[in-house]
Amino acid sequence: MARRRLLALVTGLSLVFSACAGEPPPGEESNAAQAARFGLISVTYGHNWAETGEGMLLSTAAQFVRYSDLNRAQVGRLLALPLDPDRDLPGVDRCRIDDLSVDLKSSVPTEPESGSLELLEAGDLQVQTPSRNIRLAPKHFPGLLPFISGVIYGEAEASLVEVAGKVRASSSGGEAVGAFVAQLGSPGLPRLEQVGSSGPSQAIALPRDRDLTLRWQPASDTQIGDVLYLELRFSKGARDQALRCRLADDGSFAIPQPLLTEVGGPAVLEIARLRRTAFMASGLDQAELRVTVRDTADLQ
Repeated sequence: MARRRLLALVTGLSLVFSACAGEPPPGEESNAAQAARFGLISVTYGHNWAETGEGMLLSTAAQFVRYSDLNRAQVGRLLALPLDPDRDLPGVDRCRIDDLSVDLKSSVPTEPESGSLELLEAGDLQVQTPSRNIRLAPKHFPGLLPFISGVIYGEAEASLVEVAGKVRASSSGGEAVGAFVAQLGSPGLPRLEQVGSSGPSQAIALPRDRDLTLRWQPASDTQIGDVLYLELRFSKGARDQALRCRLADDGSFAIPQPLLTEVGGPAVLEIARLRRTAFMASGLDQAELRVTVRDTADLQ
């Protein structure tokens, strides 16, 4: 998994700089030309609803970034960052379809007039969970483009665990980012109970003529700031797309039928509960630890 993610990152970075240029989201125009620095540590527990056991796959990734003459949304696309609930989700109980593909231009500038992206070194990163202790070490990023430099923290290979729990991320610091410690309790698994008329381990047909109703286990320990969302990923022709909805955590939701008519081919449904906390480290303007627990089902 780590090797595939690294390959995707290198390929994407070598191709999409000009494709990601465009109008920045509202409120970011004044910040686009200023140097900004942020860190993101992502810990994910993934469950497959077709599996009868409680086991989940634990994966971990981290990014520490300094950028200028770009906005945060462009940086997210360049680095293939995880979904950002503040930018990538609609309002509660609302849905929209996002195009995840990148339009490649006929030529990509190798020396843009402005714009730089540096992947910062923060020392060896330790992530501790109730079941696993994970070490992420910085590796030099291949110098494919002159406006991108630094090191990357490749995604740790996924490992099977039985429970989610408290996560502690720490580093003694590196050349660009100082020492830090961040801790966060994991949210509970939003385990799917029913998708349409299907239960766990049953084949799921994607309806075209009616809403698709989902039922899941509501949270028993919701904290302020927790986010519950669903993502239905699919391909339409050569385009990678996702139907995304932000959910009220009340145990049921119906995906509107008109949106389902836009979904093409087999699809992967994911319902995820996300919790996050900010932490401080010298060398960064903002830093965040995110823990996501998700249930996934394949739709035909």
